[in-house]
Amino acid sequence: MQNEQSMSLKDWIITMILIVLPIVNLVMLIIWATDKADPRNNFAKAYLIVTVGVFVVVILLYIAIIFILFTMGIYIGFLEG
Repeated sequence: MQNEQSMSLKDWIITMILIVLPIVNLVMLIIWATDKADPRNNFAKAYLIVTVGVFVVVILLYIAIIFILFTMGIYIGFLEG
C-alpha cells in the first residue's frame, strides 16, 4: 500500500470529496480507520473522534435548551395561574 509521502494531490481531493458525501463518509472513515496500511488511518481516527465529540456537545446543548424552555414554561404557567 502507499505511505504518507506517496499520497498525491488527486488522492487527497478524492478523499475530501468522499468525506462530504452523507453515509459514504462514515463508511469510508471506518474503513480507513481500521486499515493500518492506509495513509489516511490517523486522519480517519481523528476525524471520527472530533465528529463524535461535536455530536455529543450538540446533543447536550439540545437537552439544555429543552430543559430551559420546559422550566420557563412551568415558571410562566405558575405566574399566570
